Amino acid sequence: MRNTSQRELVYKVVMQSSDHPGADAVYERARKIMPKISMGTVYRNLKQLAETGKIREIRISDNYNRYDKTLQVHAHFCCRVCGKVTDVPVEGGIKGPGSGFGGKLESTDILFGGVCEECIVCGKEGA
Repeated sequence: MRNTSQRELVYKVVMQSSDHPGADAVYERARKIMPKISMGTVYRNLKQLAETGKIREIRISDNYNRYDKTLQVHAHFCCRVCGKVTDVPVEGGIKGPGSGFGGKLESTDILFGGVCEECIVCGKEGA
């Protein structure tokens, strides 16, 4: 994979984010630095960065992914009201499939869904 200024910028945007941005947020942040970057370029570079293990792709739904700078194994929580995604530490680690599995575990994606504390406090829970 050839390193381009666009790819470096997309990577930098994700690495400086703590909110698990989607492609649209990465695009908006990158445009502030490189106004001529296209949405297609952002999508393509996010995909390549995730495929090469430089960032982590979080599948929120069939049509929407978010991106994470943290590569260590951990889970995520997605609020159904505001859409915020946060890291969920996994105490004691995550155990793979039990004996007799016979395969090779290469990735783990755990996504919890519900309503975040902020939305509950604001009374948005029933929305």
